[in-house]
Formats: sequence, C-alpha cells, structure tokens
Amino acid sequence: MKISYNWLKEYVNFYLSPQELADKLTNAGLVVADIQAVEDDFCLDIEVTSNRPDCLGIIGIAREVAAAVGASVQFPETNYISKDVEISKLISVAVEEPILCPHYTARVVRHITVKPSPEWMQKRLLCIGLRPVNNIVDITNYVMMETGQPLHAFDLDKLSDQKVIVRRARSGEEIAAINGARRALFHDMLVIADGKRPIAIAGIMGGKDTEVSESTRHILLECARFEPRQVRRTSKAMSIASDSSYRFERGVDPEGVEPASKRAANLIKEFAEGEIARGAIDIRPEKYEIKRITLRIERLSKVLGLEIKKTVASDILKRLQFNVLNEVDNFIDVEAPSFRGDICREIDLIEEIARIYGYNNIPTKTSISVRGSVKSKYEIVEDYVRQFLIGIGYYEVKTFSIVDTSPLQSVNLWSDKEGIDIANPLRQEESRLRTCLLPSLIHTKIYNMNHGVDQVKIFEIAKVYLAEEQLPQEKACLSIMADIDFLNLKGIVESLLLNLGIISKCEWSPFVGSILFKADKSAKIQSGSNILGFIGEAKELGFKTSPCMFELDMDLLVKMSDFSKKYQTLSQYPPVLRDIAIIADEEVTWASIEKCIDTANISIIKGINFFDIYHGKQIPSGKKSIAFSLCFQSQDRTLTTEEVDSAQQIILGILHKTLGAELRKQ
Repeated sequence: MKISYNWLKEYVNFYLSPQELADKLTNAGLVVADIQAVEDDFCLDIEVTSNRPDCLGIIGIAREVAAAVGASVQFPETNYISKDVEISKLISVAVEEPILCPHYTARVVRHITVKPSPEWMQKRLLCIGLRPVNNIVDITNYVMMETGQPLHAFDLDKLSDQKVIVRRARSGEEIAAINGARRALFHDMLVIADGKRPIAIAGIMGGKDTEVSESTRHILLECARFEPRQVRRTSKAMSIASDSSYRFERGVDPEGVEPASKRAANLIKEFAEGEIARGAIDIRPEKYEIKRITLRIERLSKVLGLEIKKTVASDILKRLQFNVLNEVDNFIDVEAPSFRGDICREIDLIEEIARIYGYNNIPTKTSISVRGSVKSKYEIVEDYVRQFLIGIGYYEVKTFSIVDTSPLQSVNLWSDKEGIDIANPLRQEESRLRTCLLPSLIHTKIYNMNHGVDQVKIFEIAKVYLAEEQLPQEKACLSIMADIDFLNLKGIVESLLLNLGIISKCEWSPFVGSILFKADKSAKIQSGSNILGFIGEAKELGFKTSPCMFELDMDLLVKMSDFSKKYQTLSQYPPVLRDIAIIADEEVTWASIEKCIDTANISIIKGINFFDIYHGKQIPSGKKSIAFSLCFQSQDRTLTTEEVDSAQQIILGILHKTLGAELRKQ
C-alpha cells in the first residue's frame, strides 16, 4: 500500500518527518518498507497484513497515525445538494445474488464534462504510482485510495434497457475488460450486467464497452461490497487482478460503501460540472451487526506482563475509534468499529492496546521457564529410519490418507476387514481411509514414470486405518518402493533391523494371494507370533520395470528396537568358512533351515548366510538346491579341522532328520 505523505497530512495533523512517521507506523505493526521522494512529496510503501484491509486506504492509515500521536482524524466532506431528476426514472437495479453481493449502491450524475482532473489530484495519484486518465476515472481511483472502497463509473448511455443486474454469468457469455483482455465467463462467476450482456466482472474490472470516454455525458456510479472468496476465485480463474480485487478479496468496510459513494459523487459534481440525480439506489438485505466485546483489565495485565491502568487502556481504545460503552470496576465494554473486521475477541483488544502502548515499553523479563522436550521412542526410531533410508539414496514422499475405492486402493495387508468409508467425503472419487501405503507409492511411481522418471527409490512413513468395532485402529507403517531386485531389498530390511538393534530372528515365509506381489517373489516377515511386514516384487501394474516393495509395521519396529550398546570382545583367532549346498523339498524355506541350525546349539557357529537357490537337470523334480555359508570361530583357540567337520556333520544330520535335506554331491 503506497501513500502520499502530503495527502495523509490532509486528514490528520502531525509534526513527524517522513522517517519519523515510518518509524511510528512500523512500531505500531504497519511496517514501512521504503520511502521515496516524489517532487515536493514523499511516497511511503507500507506492508499491510491481510487481516488489516482497513489500512488499504489513506484514511485508514490516518486513523493509525492519529491513535499513535494522540490526534484526531479530519474526514472529507461527503454531503451534496441534488437538483436533478429522480434516479428511479433513469435506471433500475436488481441484485439476484444477495449472498455474493450483500450491498450495492448506485448514483447517477448527468451532464458531466470529461476532461483532465485537477493538477493536485493528478500529483497525488502519480505519487502513489497511478496513471491519471480523466477526471471521472481519476476520481473513482482517488476515492478508492482514500477510503479503501473500490468504485466504478459506467457510461449510462451505453447501458442496454437502462438497467443493471447483479447476477451469475451465463453459459457462453464473454467480456472484454477495460485492460483489453477478453475472457470467457462461467456460471460460478458474478457479473454486473445490463439488459443484454455483462458489463463488468464483479469486484475485479469493468467492461470496455461501457467505459467512460471523452464523449460520455451521463454516468452511473457503482459502489458495492462483494463476497471476498468469490472475488478471489474469479480473479484467479481469469488471471485478472486489480486494485479493486485486491481490496475486495480482503474485505471492505460494511459501513463504508455509502460514504465512499457520496464522496465520489460530490467530487464528480465539483470537478466535472455534473448534476446528481435525486436519491440513490441502495440494496442491502441485512444491516451490519455491531460487535460488542468486554475487556478485563486483570487479563490485560496478565497477558502483557505489566500493569496498565484502566484509564490508559480506555484512552487507547477511544483513539482507535472503538466506542467505549461502560467502564465498570475492572471491565471495559466496547463496540468495535465496522472497519475493524479483525476484532472479535478480548485478546484482539489486548493486542491493539499493546501495539499502541508500544511493544518496546513491555518488559522482556519473564518467569516462564523453557524446557526442551525429550523425544519419545517412536520419534527416535522414526528419525533413525528416515536418516537411514535417505543415507542410502531414497526419497521420502507424503501421500493422502483419503483414497478412492478402486481394487488397488482396497488392498489390506493387515486385516481381512474392508476399508472405512467416509460419511460425507469432499469428493466422491476419494471417499475411503487407506488401509495400505503401497498403492499410493504405486501411483507415485506411475506419476513419475509418466513425467520421464523411470527409476525411483521412495519411502513413506504414515498411518493406515483398519476397521474395528467402534473407532478405527491407526497403525503406523513404513513402506518402500525401489527399482532394485528382491534380494537387494531384503538386504535393506535386514540391515535396517540390525541397525535398530533388533537381533531376534525373523521368519520369512512365502506370501501368496495379494494383487500387489508376484507369488514366487514375495514373503511375509514374522517375529514370533507377530507379523512384522510384507515384501515382494510388484506385479505388472503398468510399470516399464518390475520394482520391489515392502511394508513394515512401524509400531512393532519401535517396540522391538533396542539402542542400548552391547560390547563383545573380538576373537583373536581366525574364522573358518564352509560353503554347503543341500537338496531339499521345494516347500522348505530358508527360515526353517535357520531354525534347525539354531536348535543344534553349536557354540562355535558365529554366522549363517544364505546366498543361492538352484533348479536344474541335476536336481530331482520337486526339489531345489539351497546354498549357504557357515562361519565357525572360537573365542579362546584356533579351531581344528576335526572340530569344524564334526560341527558340520551335526548340522547336516539335523537338517536331514528334520527337513529331509541331503548334502548335494559335486
């Protein structure tokens, strides 16, 4: 918001230099970003926050200055004498959308002379960056920058059927705006129309067909209030923004429409030699309801940390043009002015008093102690998992927890119950809480693939929602999708478990029946009786490659994690490695082989690593060759060949007895 220093002094009497004024406004919460000298004036660029639309007019800034220096605001003259014909004989106005246009006023000024505006007005507009056009356009811009209320003037003779209708646009309509842009209109847009066509985009910009020109003799002066969200949506959809839309999007003063209209009509009469028609069209279904708020002085002192007397607080509120109704005991009852739509609670009044009183006058010492919170175990594990995966080149994604009802999104790895439908979804195509993270990662990969990224390494830590009798169960899960092979992804899972301190053996058993995984390359991971997760190679789901993916129970990971440090003495004696290949039935799993070896209780076994499965001519039908490596080592001596051979024979004997496995002949 740019303002003229000299223009501002017309409304409030102060003796501050431009820099002192800038400091005063900045301390009051209106940061002055820049000061530029413009001829014999100064232009101040003020950063106005979105909750203070009252400061988008110079009078609004004048109120702030008056409150800061203890002066009063001198408002411009708005009264005039009209001698022309009755306005109802010249124009009719109808508002079909009172919710989108809660207040609409119109005045007619006839027999005007369009010419350049006065030099002093042009200088003020140029100072704040507006280009003078003619006296009518300049007056509407001048009043908008003065009051913060946008206005628009139509050439009355160019209006069809001498009527104005505030309505929604109709299918197939379009408009050429004043800036030359031609835009198609849609039903959700609000327009100002005459008897045949739209003549303005409500709250944004007027139409070129009815703009004021040198030949204009009669004008219709529009001043209205439009619903902010409607203006913003239309402005974004049409890619047209203006000073008017900027103000309407933030909300204008509900009681400022009529004064701004009168002010503009008065100036037009004075500088365009026009005659104002008697009366005005004023359509306003509902009157503004004044907000009444009570301030507790005790609460004021407690929030600010210092004692402010009631008389001081009351004086500040009066200077800000709040109407003080009562001052009883330690309470102040006030009515908020209509231009302060951001004031509705007691804490808002406290903030107003604080900024005018001066934040620099509030002591910084406080008895409030600040303590750093200790991270929970879940947060520690989540951070560790995230850093582990990022460290090996994975990217974290965040997907929506509300999904569609397609078969893919209906996958539920954790329960045999159906998903939970939302009673009133915002969009019908997304109406269910997700039961699995992997379908969302699949959609993410497809999106990347369609945009030229074929290889992905992504993960997500989020919740899934499982149906229960009453409230849903919220289960935290970790999911990964990567364009790597099954064994590499299995290694990542094992490394993650090892780094989380999970040393208990996990059983990897075949997992079939899911539409996500290939039957021959998938597994269910169990820790005792608990299911830790699922891993597998993805089926043909529209991919150019065959990625692998897994989903783990994050809550169980947290429960099993152990970050306590355990140290063991390293053996000084060399290990002995033996590679063994056995022939076993097709249904024998690596987990069952590990379990058998563990039951042997051989103290010198330090490691077991699986490295190959083979099917070939040498292997009988229904059988497979499983190759693994055994590491033998002692803490107190070098192992002899006889000791290792004996331990190996014990292992082969248990495998044969339990699983029917035989040593594969070379």
